[in-house]
Amino acid sequence: MSADEMLDRIAYWRQTQPRLDTTGLLPWTVEGLAAGWVSPALADRLLQSELFLSEGRGLALDPRLGGPLMRSRALQELAEQLRDEGWIKGWRDERYDWMDDWGRVRFNLERSAFRTLGLCSRAIHVNGYIEDGGLWLGTRATHKSVDPGKLDNLTAGGIASGESPEDTLQRELAEEAGVPTRLAGFARPVGILRSQRREPDGVHDELLYCYDLPLPDDFAPVNTDGEVSQFQLLQPPQVAEQLGAMTWDAAAVTVAWLGRWLDGEC
Repeated sequence: MSADEMLDRIAYWRQTQPRLDTTGLLPWTVEGLAAGWVSPALADRLLQSELFLSEGRGLALDPRLGGPLMRSRALQELAEQLRDEGWIKGWRDERYDWMDDWGRVRFNLERSAFRTLGLCSRAIHVNGYIEDGGLWLGTRATHKSVDPGKLDNLTAGGIASGESPEDTLQRELAEEAGVPTRLAGFARPVGILRSQRREPDGVHDELLYCYDLPLPDDFAPVNTDGEVSQFQLLQPPQVAEQLGAMTWDAAAVTVAWLGRWLDGEC
């Protein structure tokens, strides 16, 4: 496949990439800051909790809840109720931080509630490649609750509450691909992408912290946490052919890498 043909494949993928359509959803805010999106039915349920106030055409988290700690406690208790009522699926017992545009944590909450409430989460994605252009892709395990069996980056994972992107990078590279700490230290940050779309369980809104990691020719990733069924090393033209088989987020990160590869940057 020529470079022009690869660019055509990338252009086609971009045309099919979903965009966030908030038609029929209601916004909600925290201290006047846009936070998330919910369906009208869920908005009614949130108002019944008495943690939210009606505001304009949307909702606002009651400012009388106090600061981040009290907000976190109240919202976590509400999320547990919503889980028991069937609003939230795939409970993970892990928390994410919700940050404002200045990087300040306003509350933390069970990660599976983020899509339900339309909140923006954060994740790291790593392009693991070798110098001749080969890119390692993983296949998500079939038991994964999100995108089972789809192709993914070498490593991808949500940034847990209290973690930095670099903390998550080291942890996920070790767990998902068996990359030792010394080698993981060569990962280079290459930008942040935002992925937004409607999903059956709510709104997917995530900041993708992207890294490129050059790997030795003789390195082969090994999964240790059961979340990846296999890895394969593909040449860039093969990668371009597989974009439709990848998760939307992984494909976005991979398309950016392919652009850098075509420009001779990696």
